[in-house]
Amino acid sequence: MWLVPLAVVSCGRPVNPQRVVANPIDLNYAFHVEDTEESLLSSVPEEYLSQVTPEQKGQMIAMLRARLGGESGTREAADPVVQLYDDRYYLFPSKSKGYWSSPDMQHWDYVPCQKLPIDLYAPTVMVYEGELYWMVSDINELYKTTDPEDGESWELVTDHLVLYPDQPEKTGHDPDLFVDDDGKVYLYWGCSNVDVISGIQLDPDDCFAPVGKEVVLITHREKEFGWEQPGDKNEMAAPGYNEGPNIFKHEGKYYLHYAAPGTQYDSYGDGLYVSGSPLGPFEHVEYSPVSVKPGGWMTGAGHGDTFLDKYGNWWHVASTVISQRMNFERRIGFFPMVMSPKGHIYALTEWSDYPYVLPDGPQDFSVKAPWTGWMDLSIHKTVTVSSELEGHEASKAADNSIKTWWSAATGDPGEWACVDLGKICRVNAVQPNFADQDFGFYSPEHPQTPYRYKVEVSRDGKAWREVFDRSDASKDNPHELLVLPKALKARYVRVLNLERLTGRFSVFDLRVFGLASGRKPEAVTGLSAERGEDSRRIRVSWPASDGAQGYVLRWGTDPDELYLTCQSETPEVELGLFSVGQSYCFRVDAFNECGVTPGKEQILCE
Repeated sequence: MWLVPLAVVSCGRPVNPQRVVANPIDLNYAFHVEDTEESLLSSVPEEYLSQVTPEQKGQMIAMLRARLGGESGTREAADPVVQLYDDRYYLFPSKSKGYWSSPDMQHWDYVPCQKLPIDLYAPTVMVYEGELYWMVSDINELYKTTDPEDGESWELVTDHLVLYPDQPEKTGHDPDLFVDDDGKVYLYWGCSNVDVISGIQLDPDDCFAPVGKEVVLITHREKEFGWEQPGDKNEMAAPGYNEGPNIFKHEGKYYLHYAAPGTQYDSYGDGLYVSGSPLGPFEHVEYSPVSVKPGGWMTGAGHGDTFLDKYGNWWHVASTVISQRMNFERRIGFFPMVMSPKGHIYALTEWSDYPYVLPDGPQDFSVKAPWTGWMDLSIHKTVTVSSELEGHEASKAADNSIKTWWSAATGDPGEWACVDLGKICRVNAVQPNFADQDFGFYSPEHPQTPYRYKVEVSRDGKAWREVFDRSDASKDNPHELLVLPKALKARYVRVLNLERLTGRFSVFDLRVFGLASGRKPEAVTGLSAERGEDSRRIRVSWPASDGAQGYVLRWGTDPDELYLTCQSETPEVELGLFSVGQSYCFRVDAFNECGVTPGKEQILCE
């Protein structure tokens, strides 16, 4: 049985432009790196700081301050959880001074909040007896509300939720609350490159006091599971961070996923254990990690939360990686979940940074994925600009990486960037991803001046047509996907700044989505897979496909379920996220601006 590539399945389907979104989701992400010792050292592990001398700490602060320079205004949001409550979705990420509310997973309204200790890491929520409960890392406090639309409606339930009965003052990092079908409540936690991930039952009738003692659920196994080893390609010989436990129940089984190896790496993902009981014992699933995105414009898909939407569809919301101006420079992505006929579970990250359609009813993502089939027409195309800042040249506005960006020399009105698609193409959407070069320190409740700009298109570079006008923008939308109500033909796409910014006008990538005329690439054949002395690493290569712009390496432990993927611009991929003693099947699809061609063969690597 051949697995049909999901983008091809979606390509011919009618698309409702009113329901099209793209990752990273467009939120008014908060700026958090301030020029203070506490903020500068926030990404340094506590165990390391405890071992350095005051002189060494001062040197470290000076180094970090020099590294940041004028780019110290940096956004972050990560470690997300989503809860459907009272027919609305509530999104709680780390370090956001509030949370977001949405009726449809598309339009998100920011809810500022001062009643919660919310500017900390890794919150968790649960619905218990009709009320919404919330807690966060390192503070043994539990809060609740029945009106999360009002950020000041939260009330303290307990200020001493005990995780370790023998050490009542000890706190836990990355908590996760879970209510079982029988009404019993459990708490999971863990974030360390040494310590385990644990769980315990709580008693709601006794102010959520622990029932029994902590149960060890997941230990470090990086010598078996390559994806737990640090590095963008898992190349660092050391234990990574196991963190962010999150549990959900499906068809009577308890699935506990956790993140590794570290939030700053392209390899950041979520692995999976399964049990018949909420406190285990848990068994590792052989196809882990189940959520991973090591290549493409946007990388990383770890420390996530798995939840059901209004229609019974499963989704995974997770952290994605930038990590250039500081380790914790991150965004948030939504990924549809496949619950396969064989009982396996995967987050679909292939094409997840391309436009996709939010379903308005039940949808089996193993049969029909939500991708529009629109391709990125701007990859490595010629970009002309009004001006450029050294180190942030024009070409970086179309280099297929969120980790680099073009910046104008100023933030003045009239600064612009224009991408030449090379020929007239069908354009469906434009996404200017703003990079905040030299911005100051802001928060969602006190934002900087919104980006105010317009998008124009042209067939010849001389006569221009305005297609999007954001001159009166009142909200901070750094990653807005601008979808045309009807596709149009254009060769040139230009974004033009309309109002003075506090920093410089800058764009990670000016992404243009649609389809070009011409032929799809030839199908990939002739795969080879080599497993080295370290069997956690596999190198897959193939002859270049005629007409290919890039490739999607697909793999899995089952030949019918090649749902795990890595996008590559070269006909070779080496990854270190495999497990000792586990065999894998691979296939490679080729793509260009005209669409995707599925590979004609699979290869088994034992």
